[in-house]
Amino acid sequence: MKSILVILIISMSMQINAATFSADRIEEACRTFLIQKYGNDYQIDFLSKFTDINIGDDEVKAVFDEQYTAYNNGVKLEFVSNDKVLKSQTFHYIVKKEINVFKSKSFIPDNTTITSGMLVKSSEFVELEKLEDYINPVGRVSTKSIYQGESFTSFNTLPDVTVKRGEEIVVIATNGAVTIRGLGTALQDGRAGESIKVKRDNSKKILTGKLNELGELILGE
Repeated sequence: MKSILVILIISMSMQINAATFSADRIEEACRTFLIQKYGNDYQIDFLSKFTDINIGDDEVKAVFDEQYTAYNNGVKLEFVSNDKVLKSQTFHYIVKKEINVFKSKSFIPDNTTITSGMLVKSSEFVELEKLEDYINPVGRVSTKSIYQGESFTSFNTLPDVTVKRGEEIVVIATNGAVTIRGLGTALQDGRAGESIKVKRDNSKKILTGKLNELGELILGE
């Protein structure tokens, strides 16, 4: 579905006898169109550069392709005269939402348990696709050195000890399309993302795998 959401100002140039759509008015129209789609609580950052567009027809009008925008991170604008598309242009963008982001108050070494006294909170606009990466790190453990002012995310912190020595855990082995689940006893403490050793309850064989965030041991990783 296409709609003429915003009427752009058309200024006639006598020298080239063409309708001119200014870059500022095109950007304003695209931003208004997206605000109606997402709402005022979101920030729109355009990745495409806006330039003046000249069309050699003084009856031209600008039409948004709503169907394209519904499935793409881009605004498609068509310049139409007498139901004929004379020119089309797509402007790409990213959408951000304001959230509370936790940052390091000072340098934090690797493998340190994060406490509330180590962080400060600030309000920032974050891309929608990355919202889940930003977490409250209290009780989690740093997986690398975190510098002053650096944001805490699911990539530089992990939950504290996921599995404790002697605990019975699920062991998962995959061979092609076949997945086998069993039980084993952890021979050491471990956090998500770390490799630990386990012993199968019905075998003396010791297996090594990597823990996922559910506390399951994935063999072969």
